Amino acid sequence: MRSKALKAIQQHNMFAQGAVLLVAVSGGADSVALLHFLRGLAQEWKLTLRALHLNHNLRGEESDADEAFVRELCRDWQIPLTVQSADVAGQATQTGESLEVAARRCRYEFFEGEARGRQTKVATAHTSSDSAETVLLNLIRGTALRGLGGIAPVRGRYIRPLIHCTRGEIEAYCAQHDLFYVTDSTNHSDAHTRNRIRRHILPLLEQENPRLVESFARMSHILRDDADYLDEQAQTVLEILLSPNGVIDRSSFLELPRAIKGRVLVLLLRQRGVEADSLTVQSLSQMIEKGTGARQLTAQVMFRCDTKAFWLEQVLLPQPFFSVEVTSQEMEQGADIMLSYGKEVKLRVKSKEKLIKSQIIHKKVLTYCLDYDRIGKITTLRQRLPSDRLRLPGRGCSKTLKNLFQEAGVPAPERTRRVVLECGGKALWVEGIGPDESAAVGDETKRILIIEVTEGTHDRGYLEGFD
Repeated sequence: MRSKALKAIQQHNMFAQGAVLLVAVSGGADSVALLHFLRGLAQEWKLTLRALHLNHNLRGEESDADEAFVRELCRDWQIPLTVQSADVAGQATQTGESLEVAARRCRYEFFEGEARGRQTKVATAHTSSDSAETVLLNLIRGTALRGLGGIAPVRGRYIRPLIHCTRGEIEAYCAQHDLFYVTDSTNHSDAHTRNRIRRHILPLLEQENPRLVESFARMSHILRDDADYLDEQAQTVLEILLSPNGVIDRSSFLELPRAIKGRVLVLLLRQRGVEADSLTVQSLSQMIEKGTGARQLTAQVMFRCDTKAFWLEQVLLPQPFFSVEVTSQEMEQGADIMLSYGKEVKLRVKSKEKLIKSQIIHKKVLTYCLDYDRIGKITTLRQRLPSDRLRLPGRGCSKTLKNLFQEAGVPAPERTRRVVLECGGKALWVEGIGPDESAAVGDETKRILIIEVTEGTHDRGYLEGFD
């Protein structure tokens, strides 16, 4: 096992000397063998190890006993351990996922949370036996080329040093080194498809080919290379077809080989954080063939197609009402306010004379300025209200924000995200629209309040040089 694991690490460039590794440890034979192997490698390779264990709370006292075993093991081996508990059954009920899918999602959310922001890899104890089971599982359910590639040795930050080892080789390693491990009682149950494959289908196939797992590993390696090449070609095609405004010409797409079309769609969706299954890709492909259609893919992403092109749209969701008070003292000191949905508002008070000398005053910037001495000592940043009106400078009349937003072409869902500055119950400024006449910068203005809103607008950067 050790020689195969070393070969896998080197062949797939899993990590270098001095690496920091997070090791997923369930307490089973595979993960115990992995942790023992990496611990033995740590001094020579100057590795820093930390174990991760997720208690799924699916087997009552048995789950707690597994956690206690891992805690004791890591204490004895002097390896730092992070443990997290998850209500997998409750989440599966809430999401409609199977227990197996919910458990996997919870594990990887835990791993991501621990690894995010760090220069670390996460080592999992997947084996060639696990990969063979995955291939059969995907084959039974119906899969594309990537599904027959099994479990990849490396996927992003995730590495599988034992991917060339069989389950029998790992159990032999544990016996050789007198390693104790726990056995999940549900492994002996036929309730889950993977268990039935492991317990019944694989043994039957191995009667025909005793080296079936190795044969699957060779096949998966070849098919992963093929899939990687096709994905590279699809990425090149996507970069050519995707216009700067995110639109793809329909006729050019329809001329592509069928093997590339689906991959282009998958990559396009992935750019917007959408992981699509084969049925979704098939549905979108049919819309493109017809030259018409729309489908909401997630709460934030909409697919649209017409006779000329197709594209993805951002769906803007209404935000809960927000309201933040800001005092004059805070504004004069420089206030940075983070709103709950990601926008940041910066408030700065500057002398008009200084701004003129810096040549920063122009029409666009003045849309984000107020006469500081004409507003009260306490202002409020909030969401718009139905009663809000503005009398824009030079217009000679006031209008509702609804009318002003319509004139400016602001989409309805975006309007609840726009920031309003209020003082004394009156709206004095609205993001993207400008100031009310009563607080606008004029000839008599001495001090200017500059408002900068980021992450929700393209008007950025005009405070640079003043902080």
